[in-house]
Amino acid sequence: MLLERLYEAAAPDLAGKRVQEVRIGNHLVGVLLDSGELGAAYALPGERRAVLPVLPDPSRFVGMPAIELAAGLKAPDLVSRALGMAVCNAVAQPDPDRCLADPDAMTTVPVRPGDTVGLIGFIRSVHRKVAGRVARIVVFDRSLEGEPGICPEEQQPELLPLCDVVFVTGSAVTNGTLEKVLPWCTKARDVVVIGPSTPLYPEAFAGTGVTVIAGATWLPEHYEEALAGIAAGKGFHEMGDLTRRWALRVK
Repeated sequence: MLLERLYEAAAPDLAGKRVQEVRIGNHLVGVLLDSGELGAAYALPGERRAVLPVLPDPSRFVGMPAIELAAGLKAPDLVSRALGMAVCNAVAQPDPDRCLADPDAMTTVPVRPGDTVGLIGFIRSVHRKVAGRVARIVVFDRSLEGEPGICPEEQQPELLPLCDVVFVTGSAVTNGTLEKVLPWCTKARDVVVIGPSTPLYPEAFAGTGVTVIAGATWLPEHYEEALAGIAAGKGFHEMGDLTRRWALRVK
């Protein structure tokens, strides 16, 4: 499984480190390590089945070995997986040899006028940039299903094989959606996992069909502000200026 491969890729850099702070907000979870590294991930609020979910007390994780928190990637509940993703994101170190000159995946992976573009997750920034420039856009987002312009999830086996380029939100790694949809992206010349939650471990995506991963890391001088924003319920889009963006070629 991809989540297990991510755990294995991050484990060497997590060894010997402990959790210093945890924040769990309405949109994001954030983890600060005693080594001075910060990571975050979406807590997938649109997929929590309970109307008022009982979220764990962040203080219970303080002092925990980072590798134990990362093991949450293998847990069935989404909050544990999000915390596991966040701690792995904290120690991600993008390889300069794989980094693309322009971190904007929309520049790195250009679309063409005749393309059908698929979006797994309604990625507003991508949708805004490709609208009117391609022949067709198909969007899947289980948290928005039933709304205009959102295709039912059961149409993925029919529509994804028609797509020339597919953009998948990084949260699809956390919830397991990515591995489900990749076998249907048979025509796509590029499959891009995009968004600040995206784990920047290209070796974990090798052989999956993903061609580009585009994510972000937090700037150390903004850690305090980022943690406060996460606790206050802010999303990545409200704190983009606190991060550095990256795009890496998988192969």
